[in-house]
Amino acid sequence: MSILSLMMQGGILMYVLLLLSIAVLAIVIEKYRQLAIVKKANSPVLEILNLKLNSTALLEKLNEGHAASPIAQVLMKVLAHDTKDKELITQSLESAANYELHKLEKGMGWLSTFSAIAPLIGFLGTVLGMVRVFMNIQHQSSAGIDINILAGGIWEAMLTTIGGLIVGIIAIVFYNDIITRLENILHDMQDSASQFLVQYYKES
Repeated sequence: MSILSLMMQGGILMYVLLLLSIAVLAIVIEKYRQLAIVKKANSPVLEILNLKLNSTALLEKLNEGHAASPIAQVLMKVLAHDTKDKELITQSLESAANYELHKLEKGMGWLSTFSAIAPLIGFLGTVLGMVRVFMNIQHQSSAGIDINILAGGIWEAMLTTIGGLIVGIIAIVFYNDIITRLENILHDMQDSASQFLVQYYKES
């Protein structure tokens, strides 16, 4: 029996799970694509920071085609403010870093939601299937119960649970991996901010 025929046996909620799996796949592909771009863009910026340039030279370097780097965006926003207030500089760094992280986290809420609701939809399909099975048992009680029909109805009802668990497990695995990668990017931004602050305080 093919996967497609099994899905058809599972009922309409199997198609809902199929749509969820497509949405999960689309989000995962987009996030990995985005993270790959960010990692590639951050690499030269980290090398620039290691040069220990002054604020003016650093801003000039960062303006040379580093728009895709969250680290560059954070530092450029801070350097754009002509101030020597160290507390304001620190607050600006935190605010800019949080903004860049928020942009990277877009879509993660949906991925988390799909990982949670997919098993629930599967369980719902199983419950509805079992209800149909027991309704058939009630209708057959006068003529005797056909065990083959009963068994067939039960395994068909269980298909949505299997489908929901598969989608949910895949979604949560990718969700945790992407969150780990985002935490690494945040760590890089924090390290870069620390390097910048040390250099900035030396200039002051």
